[in-house]
Amino acid sequence: MSTASMSRRLRHRTRGGAAPLRVAARRRAVDEPVSVQARPLRRGRSEGQMTERWDVVVVGAGVIGSAVSYFLAGAGLRVCLLDRGAVAGGTSSASAGHASVQGRVPGPPLELALANIRLLEELSRELKTDFEYVRSGGLVLAEDETEYHLLKEFAARQSAHVPVEFWEAADVERAEPRLNLRRILGATYCPLDGYTNPMALTLALARAAAERGVQVRPHTEVIGVETSGGRVAGVRTVEQMFWSPIVVNAAGVWSPAIGRLAGVEIGVEPRKGQLLVSEPLPPLVRAVISHAGHIPFKEHGLQTPHDFEGELQKKRYLKQTRSGGFQGRFYVGSTSEFVGFDRGSTWEGVSQLCRYAVDTVPALARARLVRAWAGLRPRSGDGRFIIGPAPGLEGFWLATGHDSIGILYSTMTGKLLASFILSGRRPDMLAPFDPARPSLVTRDGGH
Repeated sequence: MSTASMSRRLRHRTRGGAAPLRVAARRRAVDEPVSVQARPLRRGRSEGQMTERWDVVVVGAGVIGSAVSYFLAGAGLRVCLLDRGAVAGGTSSASAGHASVQGRVPGPPLELALANIRLLEELSRELKTDFEYVRSGGLVLAEDETEYHLLKEFAARQSAHVPVEFWEAADVERAEPRLNLRRILGATYCPLDGYTNPMALTLALARAAAERGVQVRPHTEVIGVETSGGRVAGVRTVEQMFWSPIVVNAAGVWSPAIGRLAGVEIGVEPRKGQLLVSEPLPPLVRAVISHAGHIPFKEHGLQTPHDFEGELQKKRYLKQTRSGGFQGRFYVGSTSEFVGFDRGSTWEGVSQLCRYAVDTVPALARARLVRAWAGLRPRSGDGRFIIGPAPGLEGFWLATGHDSIGILYSTMTGKLLASFILSGRRPDMLAPFDPARPSLVTRDGGH
């Protein structure tokens, strides 16, 4: 993945006057959007009519929208799942699929992450589909004295909540001898960390939801949200009206646009992350590898140097897949860019990720890069998720703001939100993510 060899494999693609750089892959990538209609779906009696009535309409067929549809249908509700593009065609198609818990803050965020890990294991049996969930373990590396002491103290505190261990450099060498050991002073290790294939997970949930009677409608863009008397009444597309007393906005980076159709302002903006994929390689690393910048030390009560949070190089990660049709490939990420809805790869971003990959695993210097791409992640104004009823508009529910860690919380978000909708009682784990937080979600200028 040296920049010299990389330059021979990149080509320009002009779009809208810009010329983002992309990798010319010879075969279809694992995260290329695929419509769930590749398999027949159960159709409702009202198909083809200009007006339909549903118990719930879910907008956004990513992993969270598919999960909430699956669990609502399991309770007997008639659900319609809409998306402006393909199923898993947005953020869920541009995720590395990490499910790493060791950095989560104790309390509801950590409880929700641990519950999601357990649910992924249950769903791997229940859905009877291999979505390539692997509990590989995760290493967070320290490369200088500051990081070494921060990670050591972090491990001592976090071990009371999850099985996090601090490893000296010799321990890292025994476990992962192909890492660049000259750069590593120590690391934390958590055996619960792992990853999944986000597209395979999303498609599995959407197909299972369809088997429960959910109508899955890809390429169906919502252009209006109907309201009456302070509550939602349904959504409108170009071709027809979907009447429903409950609408779930799970549209990710497009959730603010759906919210505005209902007069609801949602404080979410897109954050771009660029990623790389290598050719299949012999086994080199087992764990998900990340660096100290991935740990929110301040949220754990630890003091950091004033410039620590700005070192994006410390927030990179890589993994080598061990299952599925793309076994042996390295996934390397990611940049963090607030550039609107631009999803183009850049020479600067790809070069930085290539250097990081080779610095971390020197054997990758001779690896062939087969794809570079970017995805948009929905980041809320305060960095916390937005899950629950929108203030001021009855029946309008939100599930957004999961940023780059959506997979770690996705299925449990869907399950708990379905429970909240059905019972009217907010699960304790969702309390910190109430949409009614100040200046985050507003309706017609008020909370």
